Amino acid sequence: MNPTKYFRDAISELHRVSWPTRQQAVRLSVVVLIVTFTFAFVFGFFDTFLAWGYKMLLKLAN
Repeated sequence: MNPTKYFRDAISELHRVSWPTRQQAVRLSVVVLIVTFTFAFVFGFFDTFLAWGYKMLLKLAN
């Protein structure tokens, strides 16, 4: 494939893309951040709880 034709076609496709508005992009970014922090908190909680349980099991074994 000719590299010039490839990039010309790629640019042509980018002009046809339906890009989100600034408001939509900001709203979706906020949703992504909220979901990310929520999952980080939940996984952090479970990790701490499981680590505590593991330590308790090790104390019982001694």
